[in-house]
Amino acid sequence: MHSRPLHLPRLDPLRLDLVVAILLTVAAEAQILAGGTATGLVLAPALVAPAITLPVAVRRPYPVAVAVWMVVLSAAQIAIWGDPQVVGVTVAYLCGLYGLAVWADTRSFVLVVLLMIFVALPVASTGPDTNFANAALFATVEIVAMVIARRVVWRQEERARLAQRERDVLAREAVVEERARIARELHDAIAHNVSMVVMQAGAERRALEKGNGSPHDVLETIERLGRTALTEMRRLVGMLRSAPEDPLAPQPGLADLTKLAERLNDDGAAVEVHVEGDPRALPVGIELAVYRIIAEALAGGPAQVHVRYGRDTIELEVVATRPVTVDVDRGARLLAIRERVALYNGRLDHDSVGVRVVLPVR
Repeated sequence: MHSRPLHLPRLDPLRLDLVVAILLTVAAEAQILAGGTATGLVLAPALVAPAITLPVAVRRPYPVAVAVWMVVLSAAQIAIWGDPQVVGVTVAYLCGLYGLAVWADTRSFVLVVLLMIFVALPVASTGPDTNFANAALFATVEIVAMVIARRVVWRQEERARLAQRERDVLAREAVVEERARIARELHDAIAHNVSMVVMQAGAERRALEKGNGSPHDVLETIERLGRTALTEMRRLVGMLRSAPEDPLAPQPGLADLTKLAERLNDDGAAVEVHVEGDPRALPVGIELAVYRIIAEALAGGPAQVHVRYGRDTIELEVVATRPVTVDVDRGARLLAIRERVALYNGRLDHDSVGVRVVLPVR
């Protein structure tokens, strides 16, 4: 089975970080060359700035290394030349600390925080325009912000994991329920046919009861084997029936599509059914699958249904003729269709307006 839903393009996070790193580098160099540094220096900040801004591009795969590099380099720069107060460099530094807060493991996070407290803070406080109190205040704000960001992001991720786990459980339950439904329907369809074989064989045997020839023996064997198969089938899948007392009846097929469309049209759905090719009798399971797939694909709005008979396949297409509100059951209905298609090794394509299915009939 092949399922190809349509997805909107997503921006690669690593590519986004690369773009941000380049923009921060350009902005920092432009500010430095324009003389916008607090220290009045140009060469030293111009050389250090790219070393701090460019690592933003790899902060996701290497959050600890990037944070350590930025903390050490920034502390050394402040201690030697003072804080140039370049906006691009400051933003890059904060991006590096954010990466440490949300992507590093707890042990690495704690070690880098200790590095900031016992190494970077004392070194930075020796700068020409920095005192220990100001450096300590800035470091405290940084650490508190990182801890808050870490807790907030981790809580969101935990909620997302729990929600995903719940969705997985619901999906598995839906698969089990749908497979049980398919098994019940196939049981009814096959059991009905077997019952007809048994009844016909029994009637023929009774008609030949007066004779002792071979037709009598053959029909008696057919009847016996049919009854045995029917008994074993009921024993095998009878546990799947939610209401064992339901009467045995034939399941719907292609001949019932017109009735399905009429019933939906009575509710104002405006469904049209078009059949192409040479209609022919198909296996009962295929006809049942076609009926159920079309019934699941019709979302209640106006739609065109196309059934195409091929030599070895039957193709189904259900397309909404005007936009309809996507209900919350769409995922469950697609799951039901997917199970039907997988049962017969078919192919499924779907998008926001239609469902297309190809089922082999041999």
